[in-house]
This record gives sequence, C-alpha cells and structure tokens, in this order.
Amino acid sequence: MPKIVDSEEYRKELLHRCFNLFAESGYASVTTRQISKALGISTGAMYHYFASKQVLFEQLVEEISWQDVYLFKSIAEGGTLTERIERLGCMLVQHEEHFVKQAVIWTDFYQHTAVTEINSNPIFQQIDRRYQQMMEELLNLSDPKLARFVWTLINGILIEQIERENSFSFAQQIHLFTKMLIAYCEKYCI
Repeated sequence: MPKIVDSEEYRKELLHRCFNLFAESGYASVTTRQISKALGISTGAMYHYFASKQVLFEQLVEEISWQDVYLFKSIAEGGTLTERIERLGCMLVQHEEHFVKQAVIWTDFYQHTAVTEINSNPIFQQIDRRYQQMMEELLNLSDPKLARFVWTLINGILIEQIERENSFSFAQQIHLFTKMLIAYCEKYCI
C-alpha cells in the first residue's frame, strides 16, 4: 500500500527546514540544487512544491509571518497596555533566535534583490501590512505610523544582533526598548 502524504503539511515541513538553511547560508548563495539536497528530495520534487527559489522564499516568509501572528496574538489578550508591552518584550527575548534568523534571512534577501522588485511584490506588501497590523492590535494603536515605527525599532534591534559585536545583549536592548515604549505610551497613547 502506498504511503499517503499530506501534501500541504509536507510543503510546510520543507519550508521550515529551509528556514535554517537560509539563515545559515543566505538566500543568495544557496542554489536550488543545494536546497533540494539539504531537504533530502530530488530537484524535480522540489519544483513540484515550489516553482522557483523565489517562490519558495515567498512561501517561507508568508508561513513565518502567520506563525508570528499566532505568537503575537498569544500575548495580546487582556491586561493593560503596559502589561502587553512587557509581554511583547519577554516574548521577543524568549524567541530571540527565531527573530534574529528572520532578520538574517530578510537582510540577505534585501542585499541581493532590487528594491523595486521587493516593494512591488504583493506577498511582501501583505506581510509588511500583517506585521504592522499585529503591532496596532497588540498595542491598541489607532495610528498606523506609530505601529510601523515600533516594528521598525524592533527590526533595528534584531539587525544589530547579526553583527554580534555590540556591547548590549538583545535582552538588554529589548528591556530598554520596552521601557521607552511604555513611557511614550503613558504620555501619548492613553
């Protein structure tokens, strides 16, 4: 009897395995042949699930963004704004490796892709809006610019971690970030 495979679950499993591959080697330097070898599948099988390396990347970041939505929603329910900001900080520190790997993947992709191509990609636009909306909901913000700014600050802290020669740990920087955000929100958001 042939083995029954849930195609969607298997595709997601392949994406998750690519996450670490892209984080370790970089999007630009990995070929589709290397990807299929690392995944333990034939190149033909890889193309069955992903029409190209870019499609694979798009599906990967889409999948990751949905995982992040569930992660952020888990800390958004209940409590005061200060408590939600503190939970945001704790969650970021707890999942530091995940978020830093995302920063590595995106940074490498941005370095090797034309800005116009990135900005015109509807999948990337949707993901960008999704993260902004997560911040709006988590912090109960009516100003989308402020939500984008908060997410930009978080990304800046993450990108700084790539270098690893900074004098402040990720946890220290996130602690300072949350204190600043709490102070700002107590003055302007309430």
